[in-house]
Amino acid sequence: MLIQRVISAALGIIYIFFMLYIGGWFFKVSVLIMALILMHEFYHAFIKKGCKPLTWLGYIYILILFCFYLISYKYNIVVSLTLLVLVGLIIPIFTKRISIVDIFATVFATLYPGMMIFFLIPLAFNSEPYGMSLLILAFFITWSTDTFAYFVGMAFGKRKLCPTVSPNKTVEGGLGGLFGGILVGILYGLILNHTQKFGISMYHFALMGFIGGVLSQLGDLSASSIKRFCGVKDFGKILPGHGGLLDRFDSLLFTLPTIYIYYLIFLSP
Repeated sequence: MLIQRVISAALGIIYIFFMLYIGGWFFKVSVLIMALILMHEFYHAFIKKGCKPLTWLGYIYILILFCFYLISYKYNIVVSLTLLVLVGLIIPIFTKRISIVDIFATVFATLYPGMMIFFLIPLAFNSEPYGMSLLILAFFITWSTDTFAYFVGMAFGKRKLCPTVSPNKTVEGGLGGLFGGILVGILYGLILNHTQKFGISMYHFALMGFIGGVLSQLGDLSASSIKRFCGVKDFGKILPGHGGLLDRFDSLLFTLPTIYIYYLIFLSP
């Protein structure tokens, strides 16, 4: 099991960096495929719960949203999401097989995880003048938070953090993860400023590490609460030893928009 986890994690990391290296259409199409896989896993969990989400409607919407972005480099979220909600609310009027709960599950999957993974694209292509540097920072903060939380929790964890949602997580592990996010954020900032001469104040990297560390762990706990509600252990089996793609990206889904919003407010020229 451990070997499977290490191999699948290594392959996943290699693919992510391959995406970053190739960039362009390969990167964007890879993000779209990720979004569809994540939505499929989310829908599958709610289907096991007994819901009947309109998966086809969710997939069509996310494809349209992706095309909107390629055309205008904006998400047109308000207009497109309004149309989706209108269509979804009309359907239960004409069929008793689809309930309003099914529509809520359908729409929610387009937001989480569908649209949230799309933040990979603006972080990579719309965060001038930093290029993909902030995107890589989001990955590093997420991975370091998860790694520090795991090992600190294993070594020192005593007090349960959220026992009803995730019994194995501890307060000590959470603090360790937060420390890891801040530490790696600062170290990355020192390297980035030295090599790229961006001149970003170090407190920005510390703050992004802190905020990302908090949101990363909240993303993990949110996914755990969804799995507990749906009665599933994992969202899927695509990654041997890890479960589904959503099981691995649950923290990143919260970190990506956090870093991009921080960029828009504090770092955008």
